[in-house]
Amino acid sequence: MWRKLFNAPWPDDQNILPSPIQQQAIRAIRTYWRARGWQLVLGEVVLWIAASRWHESHIGAYGFLVGCVALAYIIGLMPASMTALWLVGSVGLFMLQGMLVAGLGAVTALYFAVPYTFAGMLLSGRKRVTIQAWCIIAFWFSLIYEVWPVFPRLEPPRYLIVSFNILLAAFTFQTLRFLNRLAVDINTTYVAEEVRQQSQQFLMRVSHELRTPLNSVLGFARLLSRASLTDTQAGYLHLIIDEGEHLNQLVGDLLDSARLSTGKLQLNLETCWVNSLCETVAEEHRPSIKPAVTLCLDLMPNLPPITADVTRLRQALSNLVSNAVNHTAQGQITIRTSQRGATLLIMVSDTGPGIPDQQQKLIFMPFVRLDHRTAGVGLGLDIALQLVQLHGGDIHLESTVGQGSTFTIELPLSQ
Repeated sequence: MWRKLFNAPWPDDQNILPSPIQQQAIRAIRTYWRARGWQLVLGEVVLWIAASRWHESHIGAYGFLVGCVALAYIIGLMPASMTALWLVGSVGLFMLQGMLVAGLGAVTALYFAVPYTFAGMLLSGRKRVTIQAWCIIAFWFSLIYEVWPVFPRLEPPRYLIVSFNILLAAFTFQTLRFLNRLAVDINTTYVAEEVRQQSQQFLMRVSHELRTPLNSVLGFARLLSRASLTDTQAGYLHLIIDEGEHLNQLVGDLLDSARLSTGKLQLNLETCWVNSLCETVAEEHRPSIKPAVTLCLDLMPNLPPITADVTRLRQALSNLVSNAVNHTAQGQITIRTSQRGATLLIMVSDTGPGIPDQQQKLIFMPFVRLDHRTAGVGLGLDIALQLVQLHGGDIHLESTVGQGSTFTIELPLSQ
């Protein structure tokens, strides 16, 4: 009954933003407050100066109001951990302003919609509900106190009251307009994240369902290859097995990409000798390189071991080498290892066509293929980057058009 009677914005603990979206809101709101909050302080200073020039009584009280608004702005510049103090303090300071100046109660009550909305975006749980309840109490107190004041108040000329009201109302509506735009941006981000999560879940299920019958097809094809077949039949069967293996690799990439995106891929950490890993990957790819290309190893001796998931790190390096093999028609591919301080480096260099500067930002994006003459769905480099980042490292690219590219894996020696 009371909600219907007052029709007020009551605290609601159900529409809490997810943590990543809440962090986006925190950054945007605090940036806005730093950029625009000082305008409110400046306006109060101008009104204080105007009251002083017109020889208003109790001029010190107007200076006190400037101090209150300045304090509210300064508290908003504190670290994000002080958000609750900022909101509580700003509500109290602006409520005090409305109590001291006759005629400001209504606009001050309107302003409390700003910290109320801030609390809804920046805080969660009991702290959020408490601050929103404090805003509602201040809202009704300001309106009632305007009608039934308890203590004597400043009664400045009408033009000063109108100026105070315009200043506070303009800042309030400007902030609410900003919050409206921010809500649209947050909603767009939230929907996009939800769609991405659901699509990755769907992709993971589909990949699982595809892998089971595909493994059966490959198994029976290998059994059939043991039978007596004509040369033509053996050729067809060999083609079926090759294409099936390729399809199985694509399904594996889709499944790994979905697991990485949803955070469901776990590392099995153990001692890893990087030089041995590079030698293994090189031997795997030698049969697939073109006749005019040589694959070389330049391994730094006595490299210390690292703690890593050997299988996943091998997959990341293999994806980089496969990329080099696919795009190098002649020349040389080199796998090089070195150490720089507490960082271990694995470099894969090729003499391929190189990558233009404007395309280098796209190279690690999923499903992006810059060269459509090669097979694949554009997940190899994205998977490699995410696997290396799971190990606490990173991948950097250096490329010159016409000379080749170098992908560098950086891994910490201690995690």
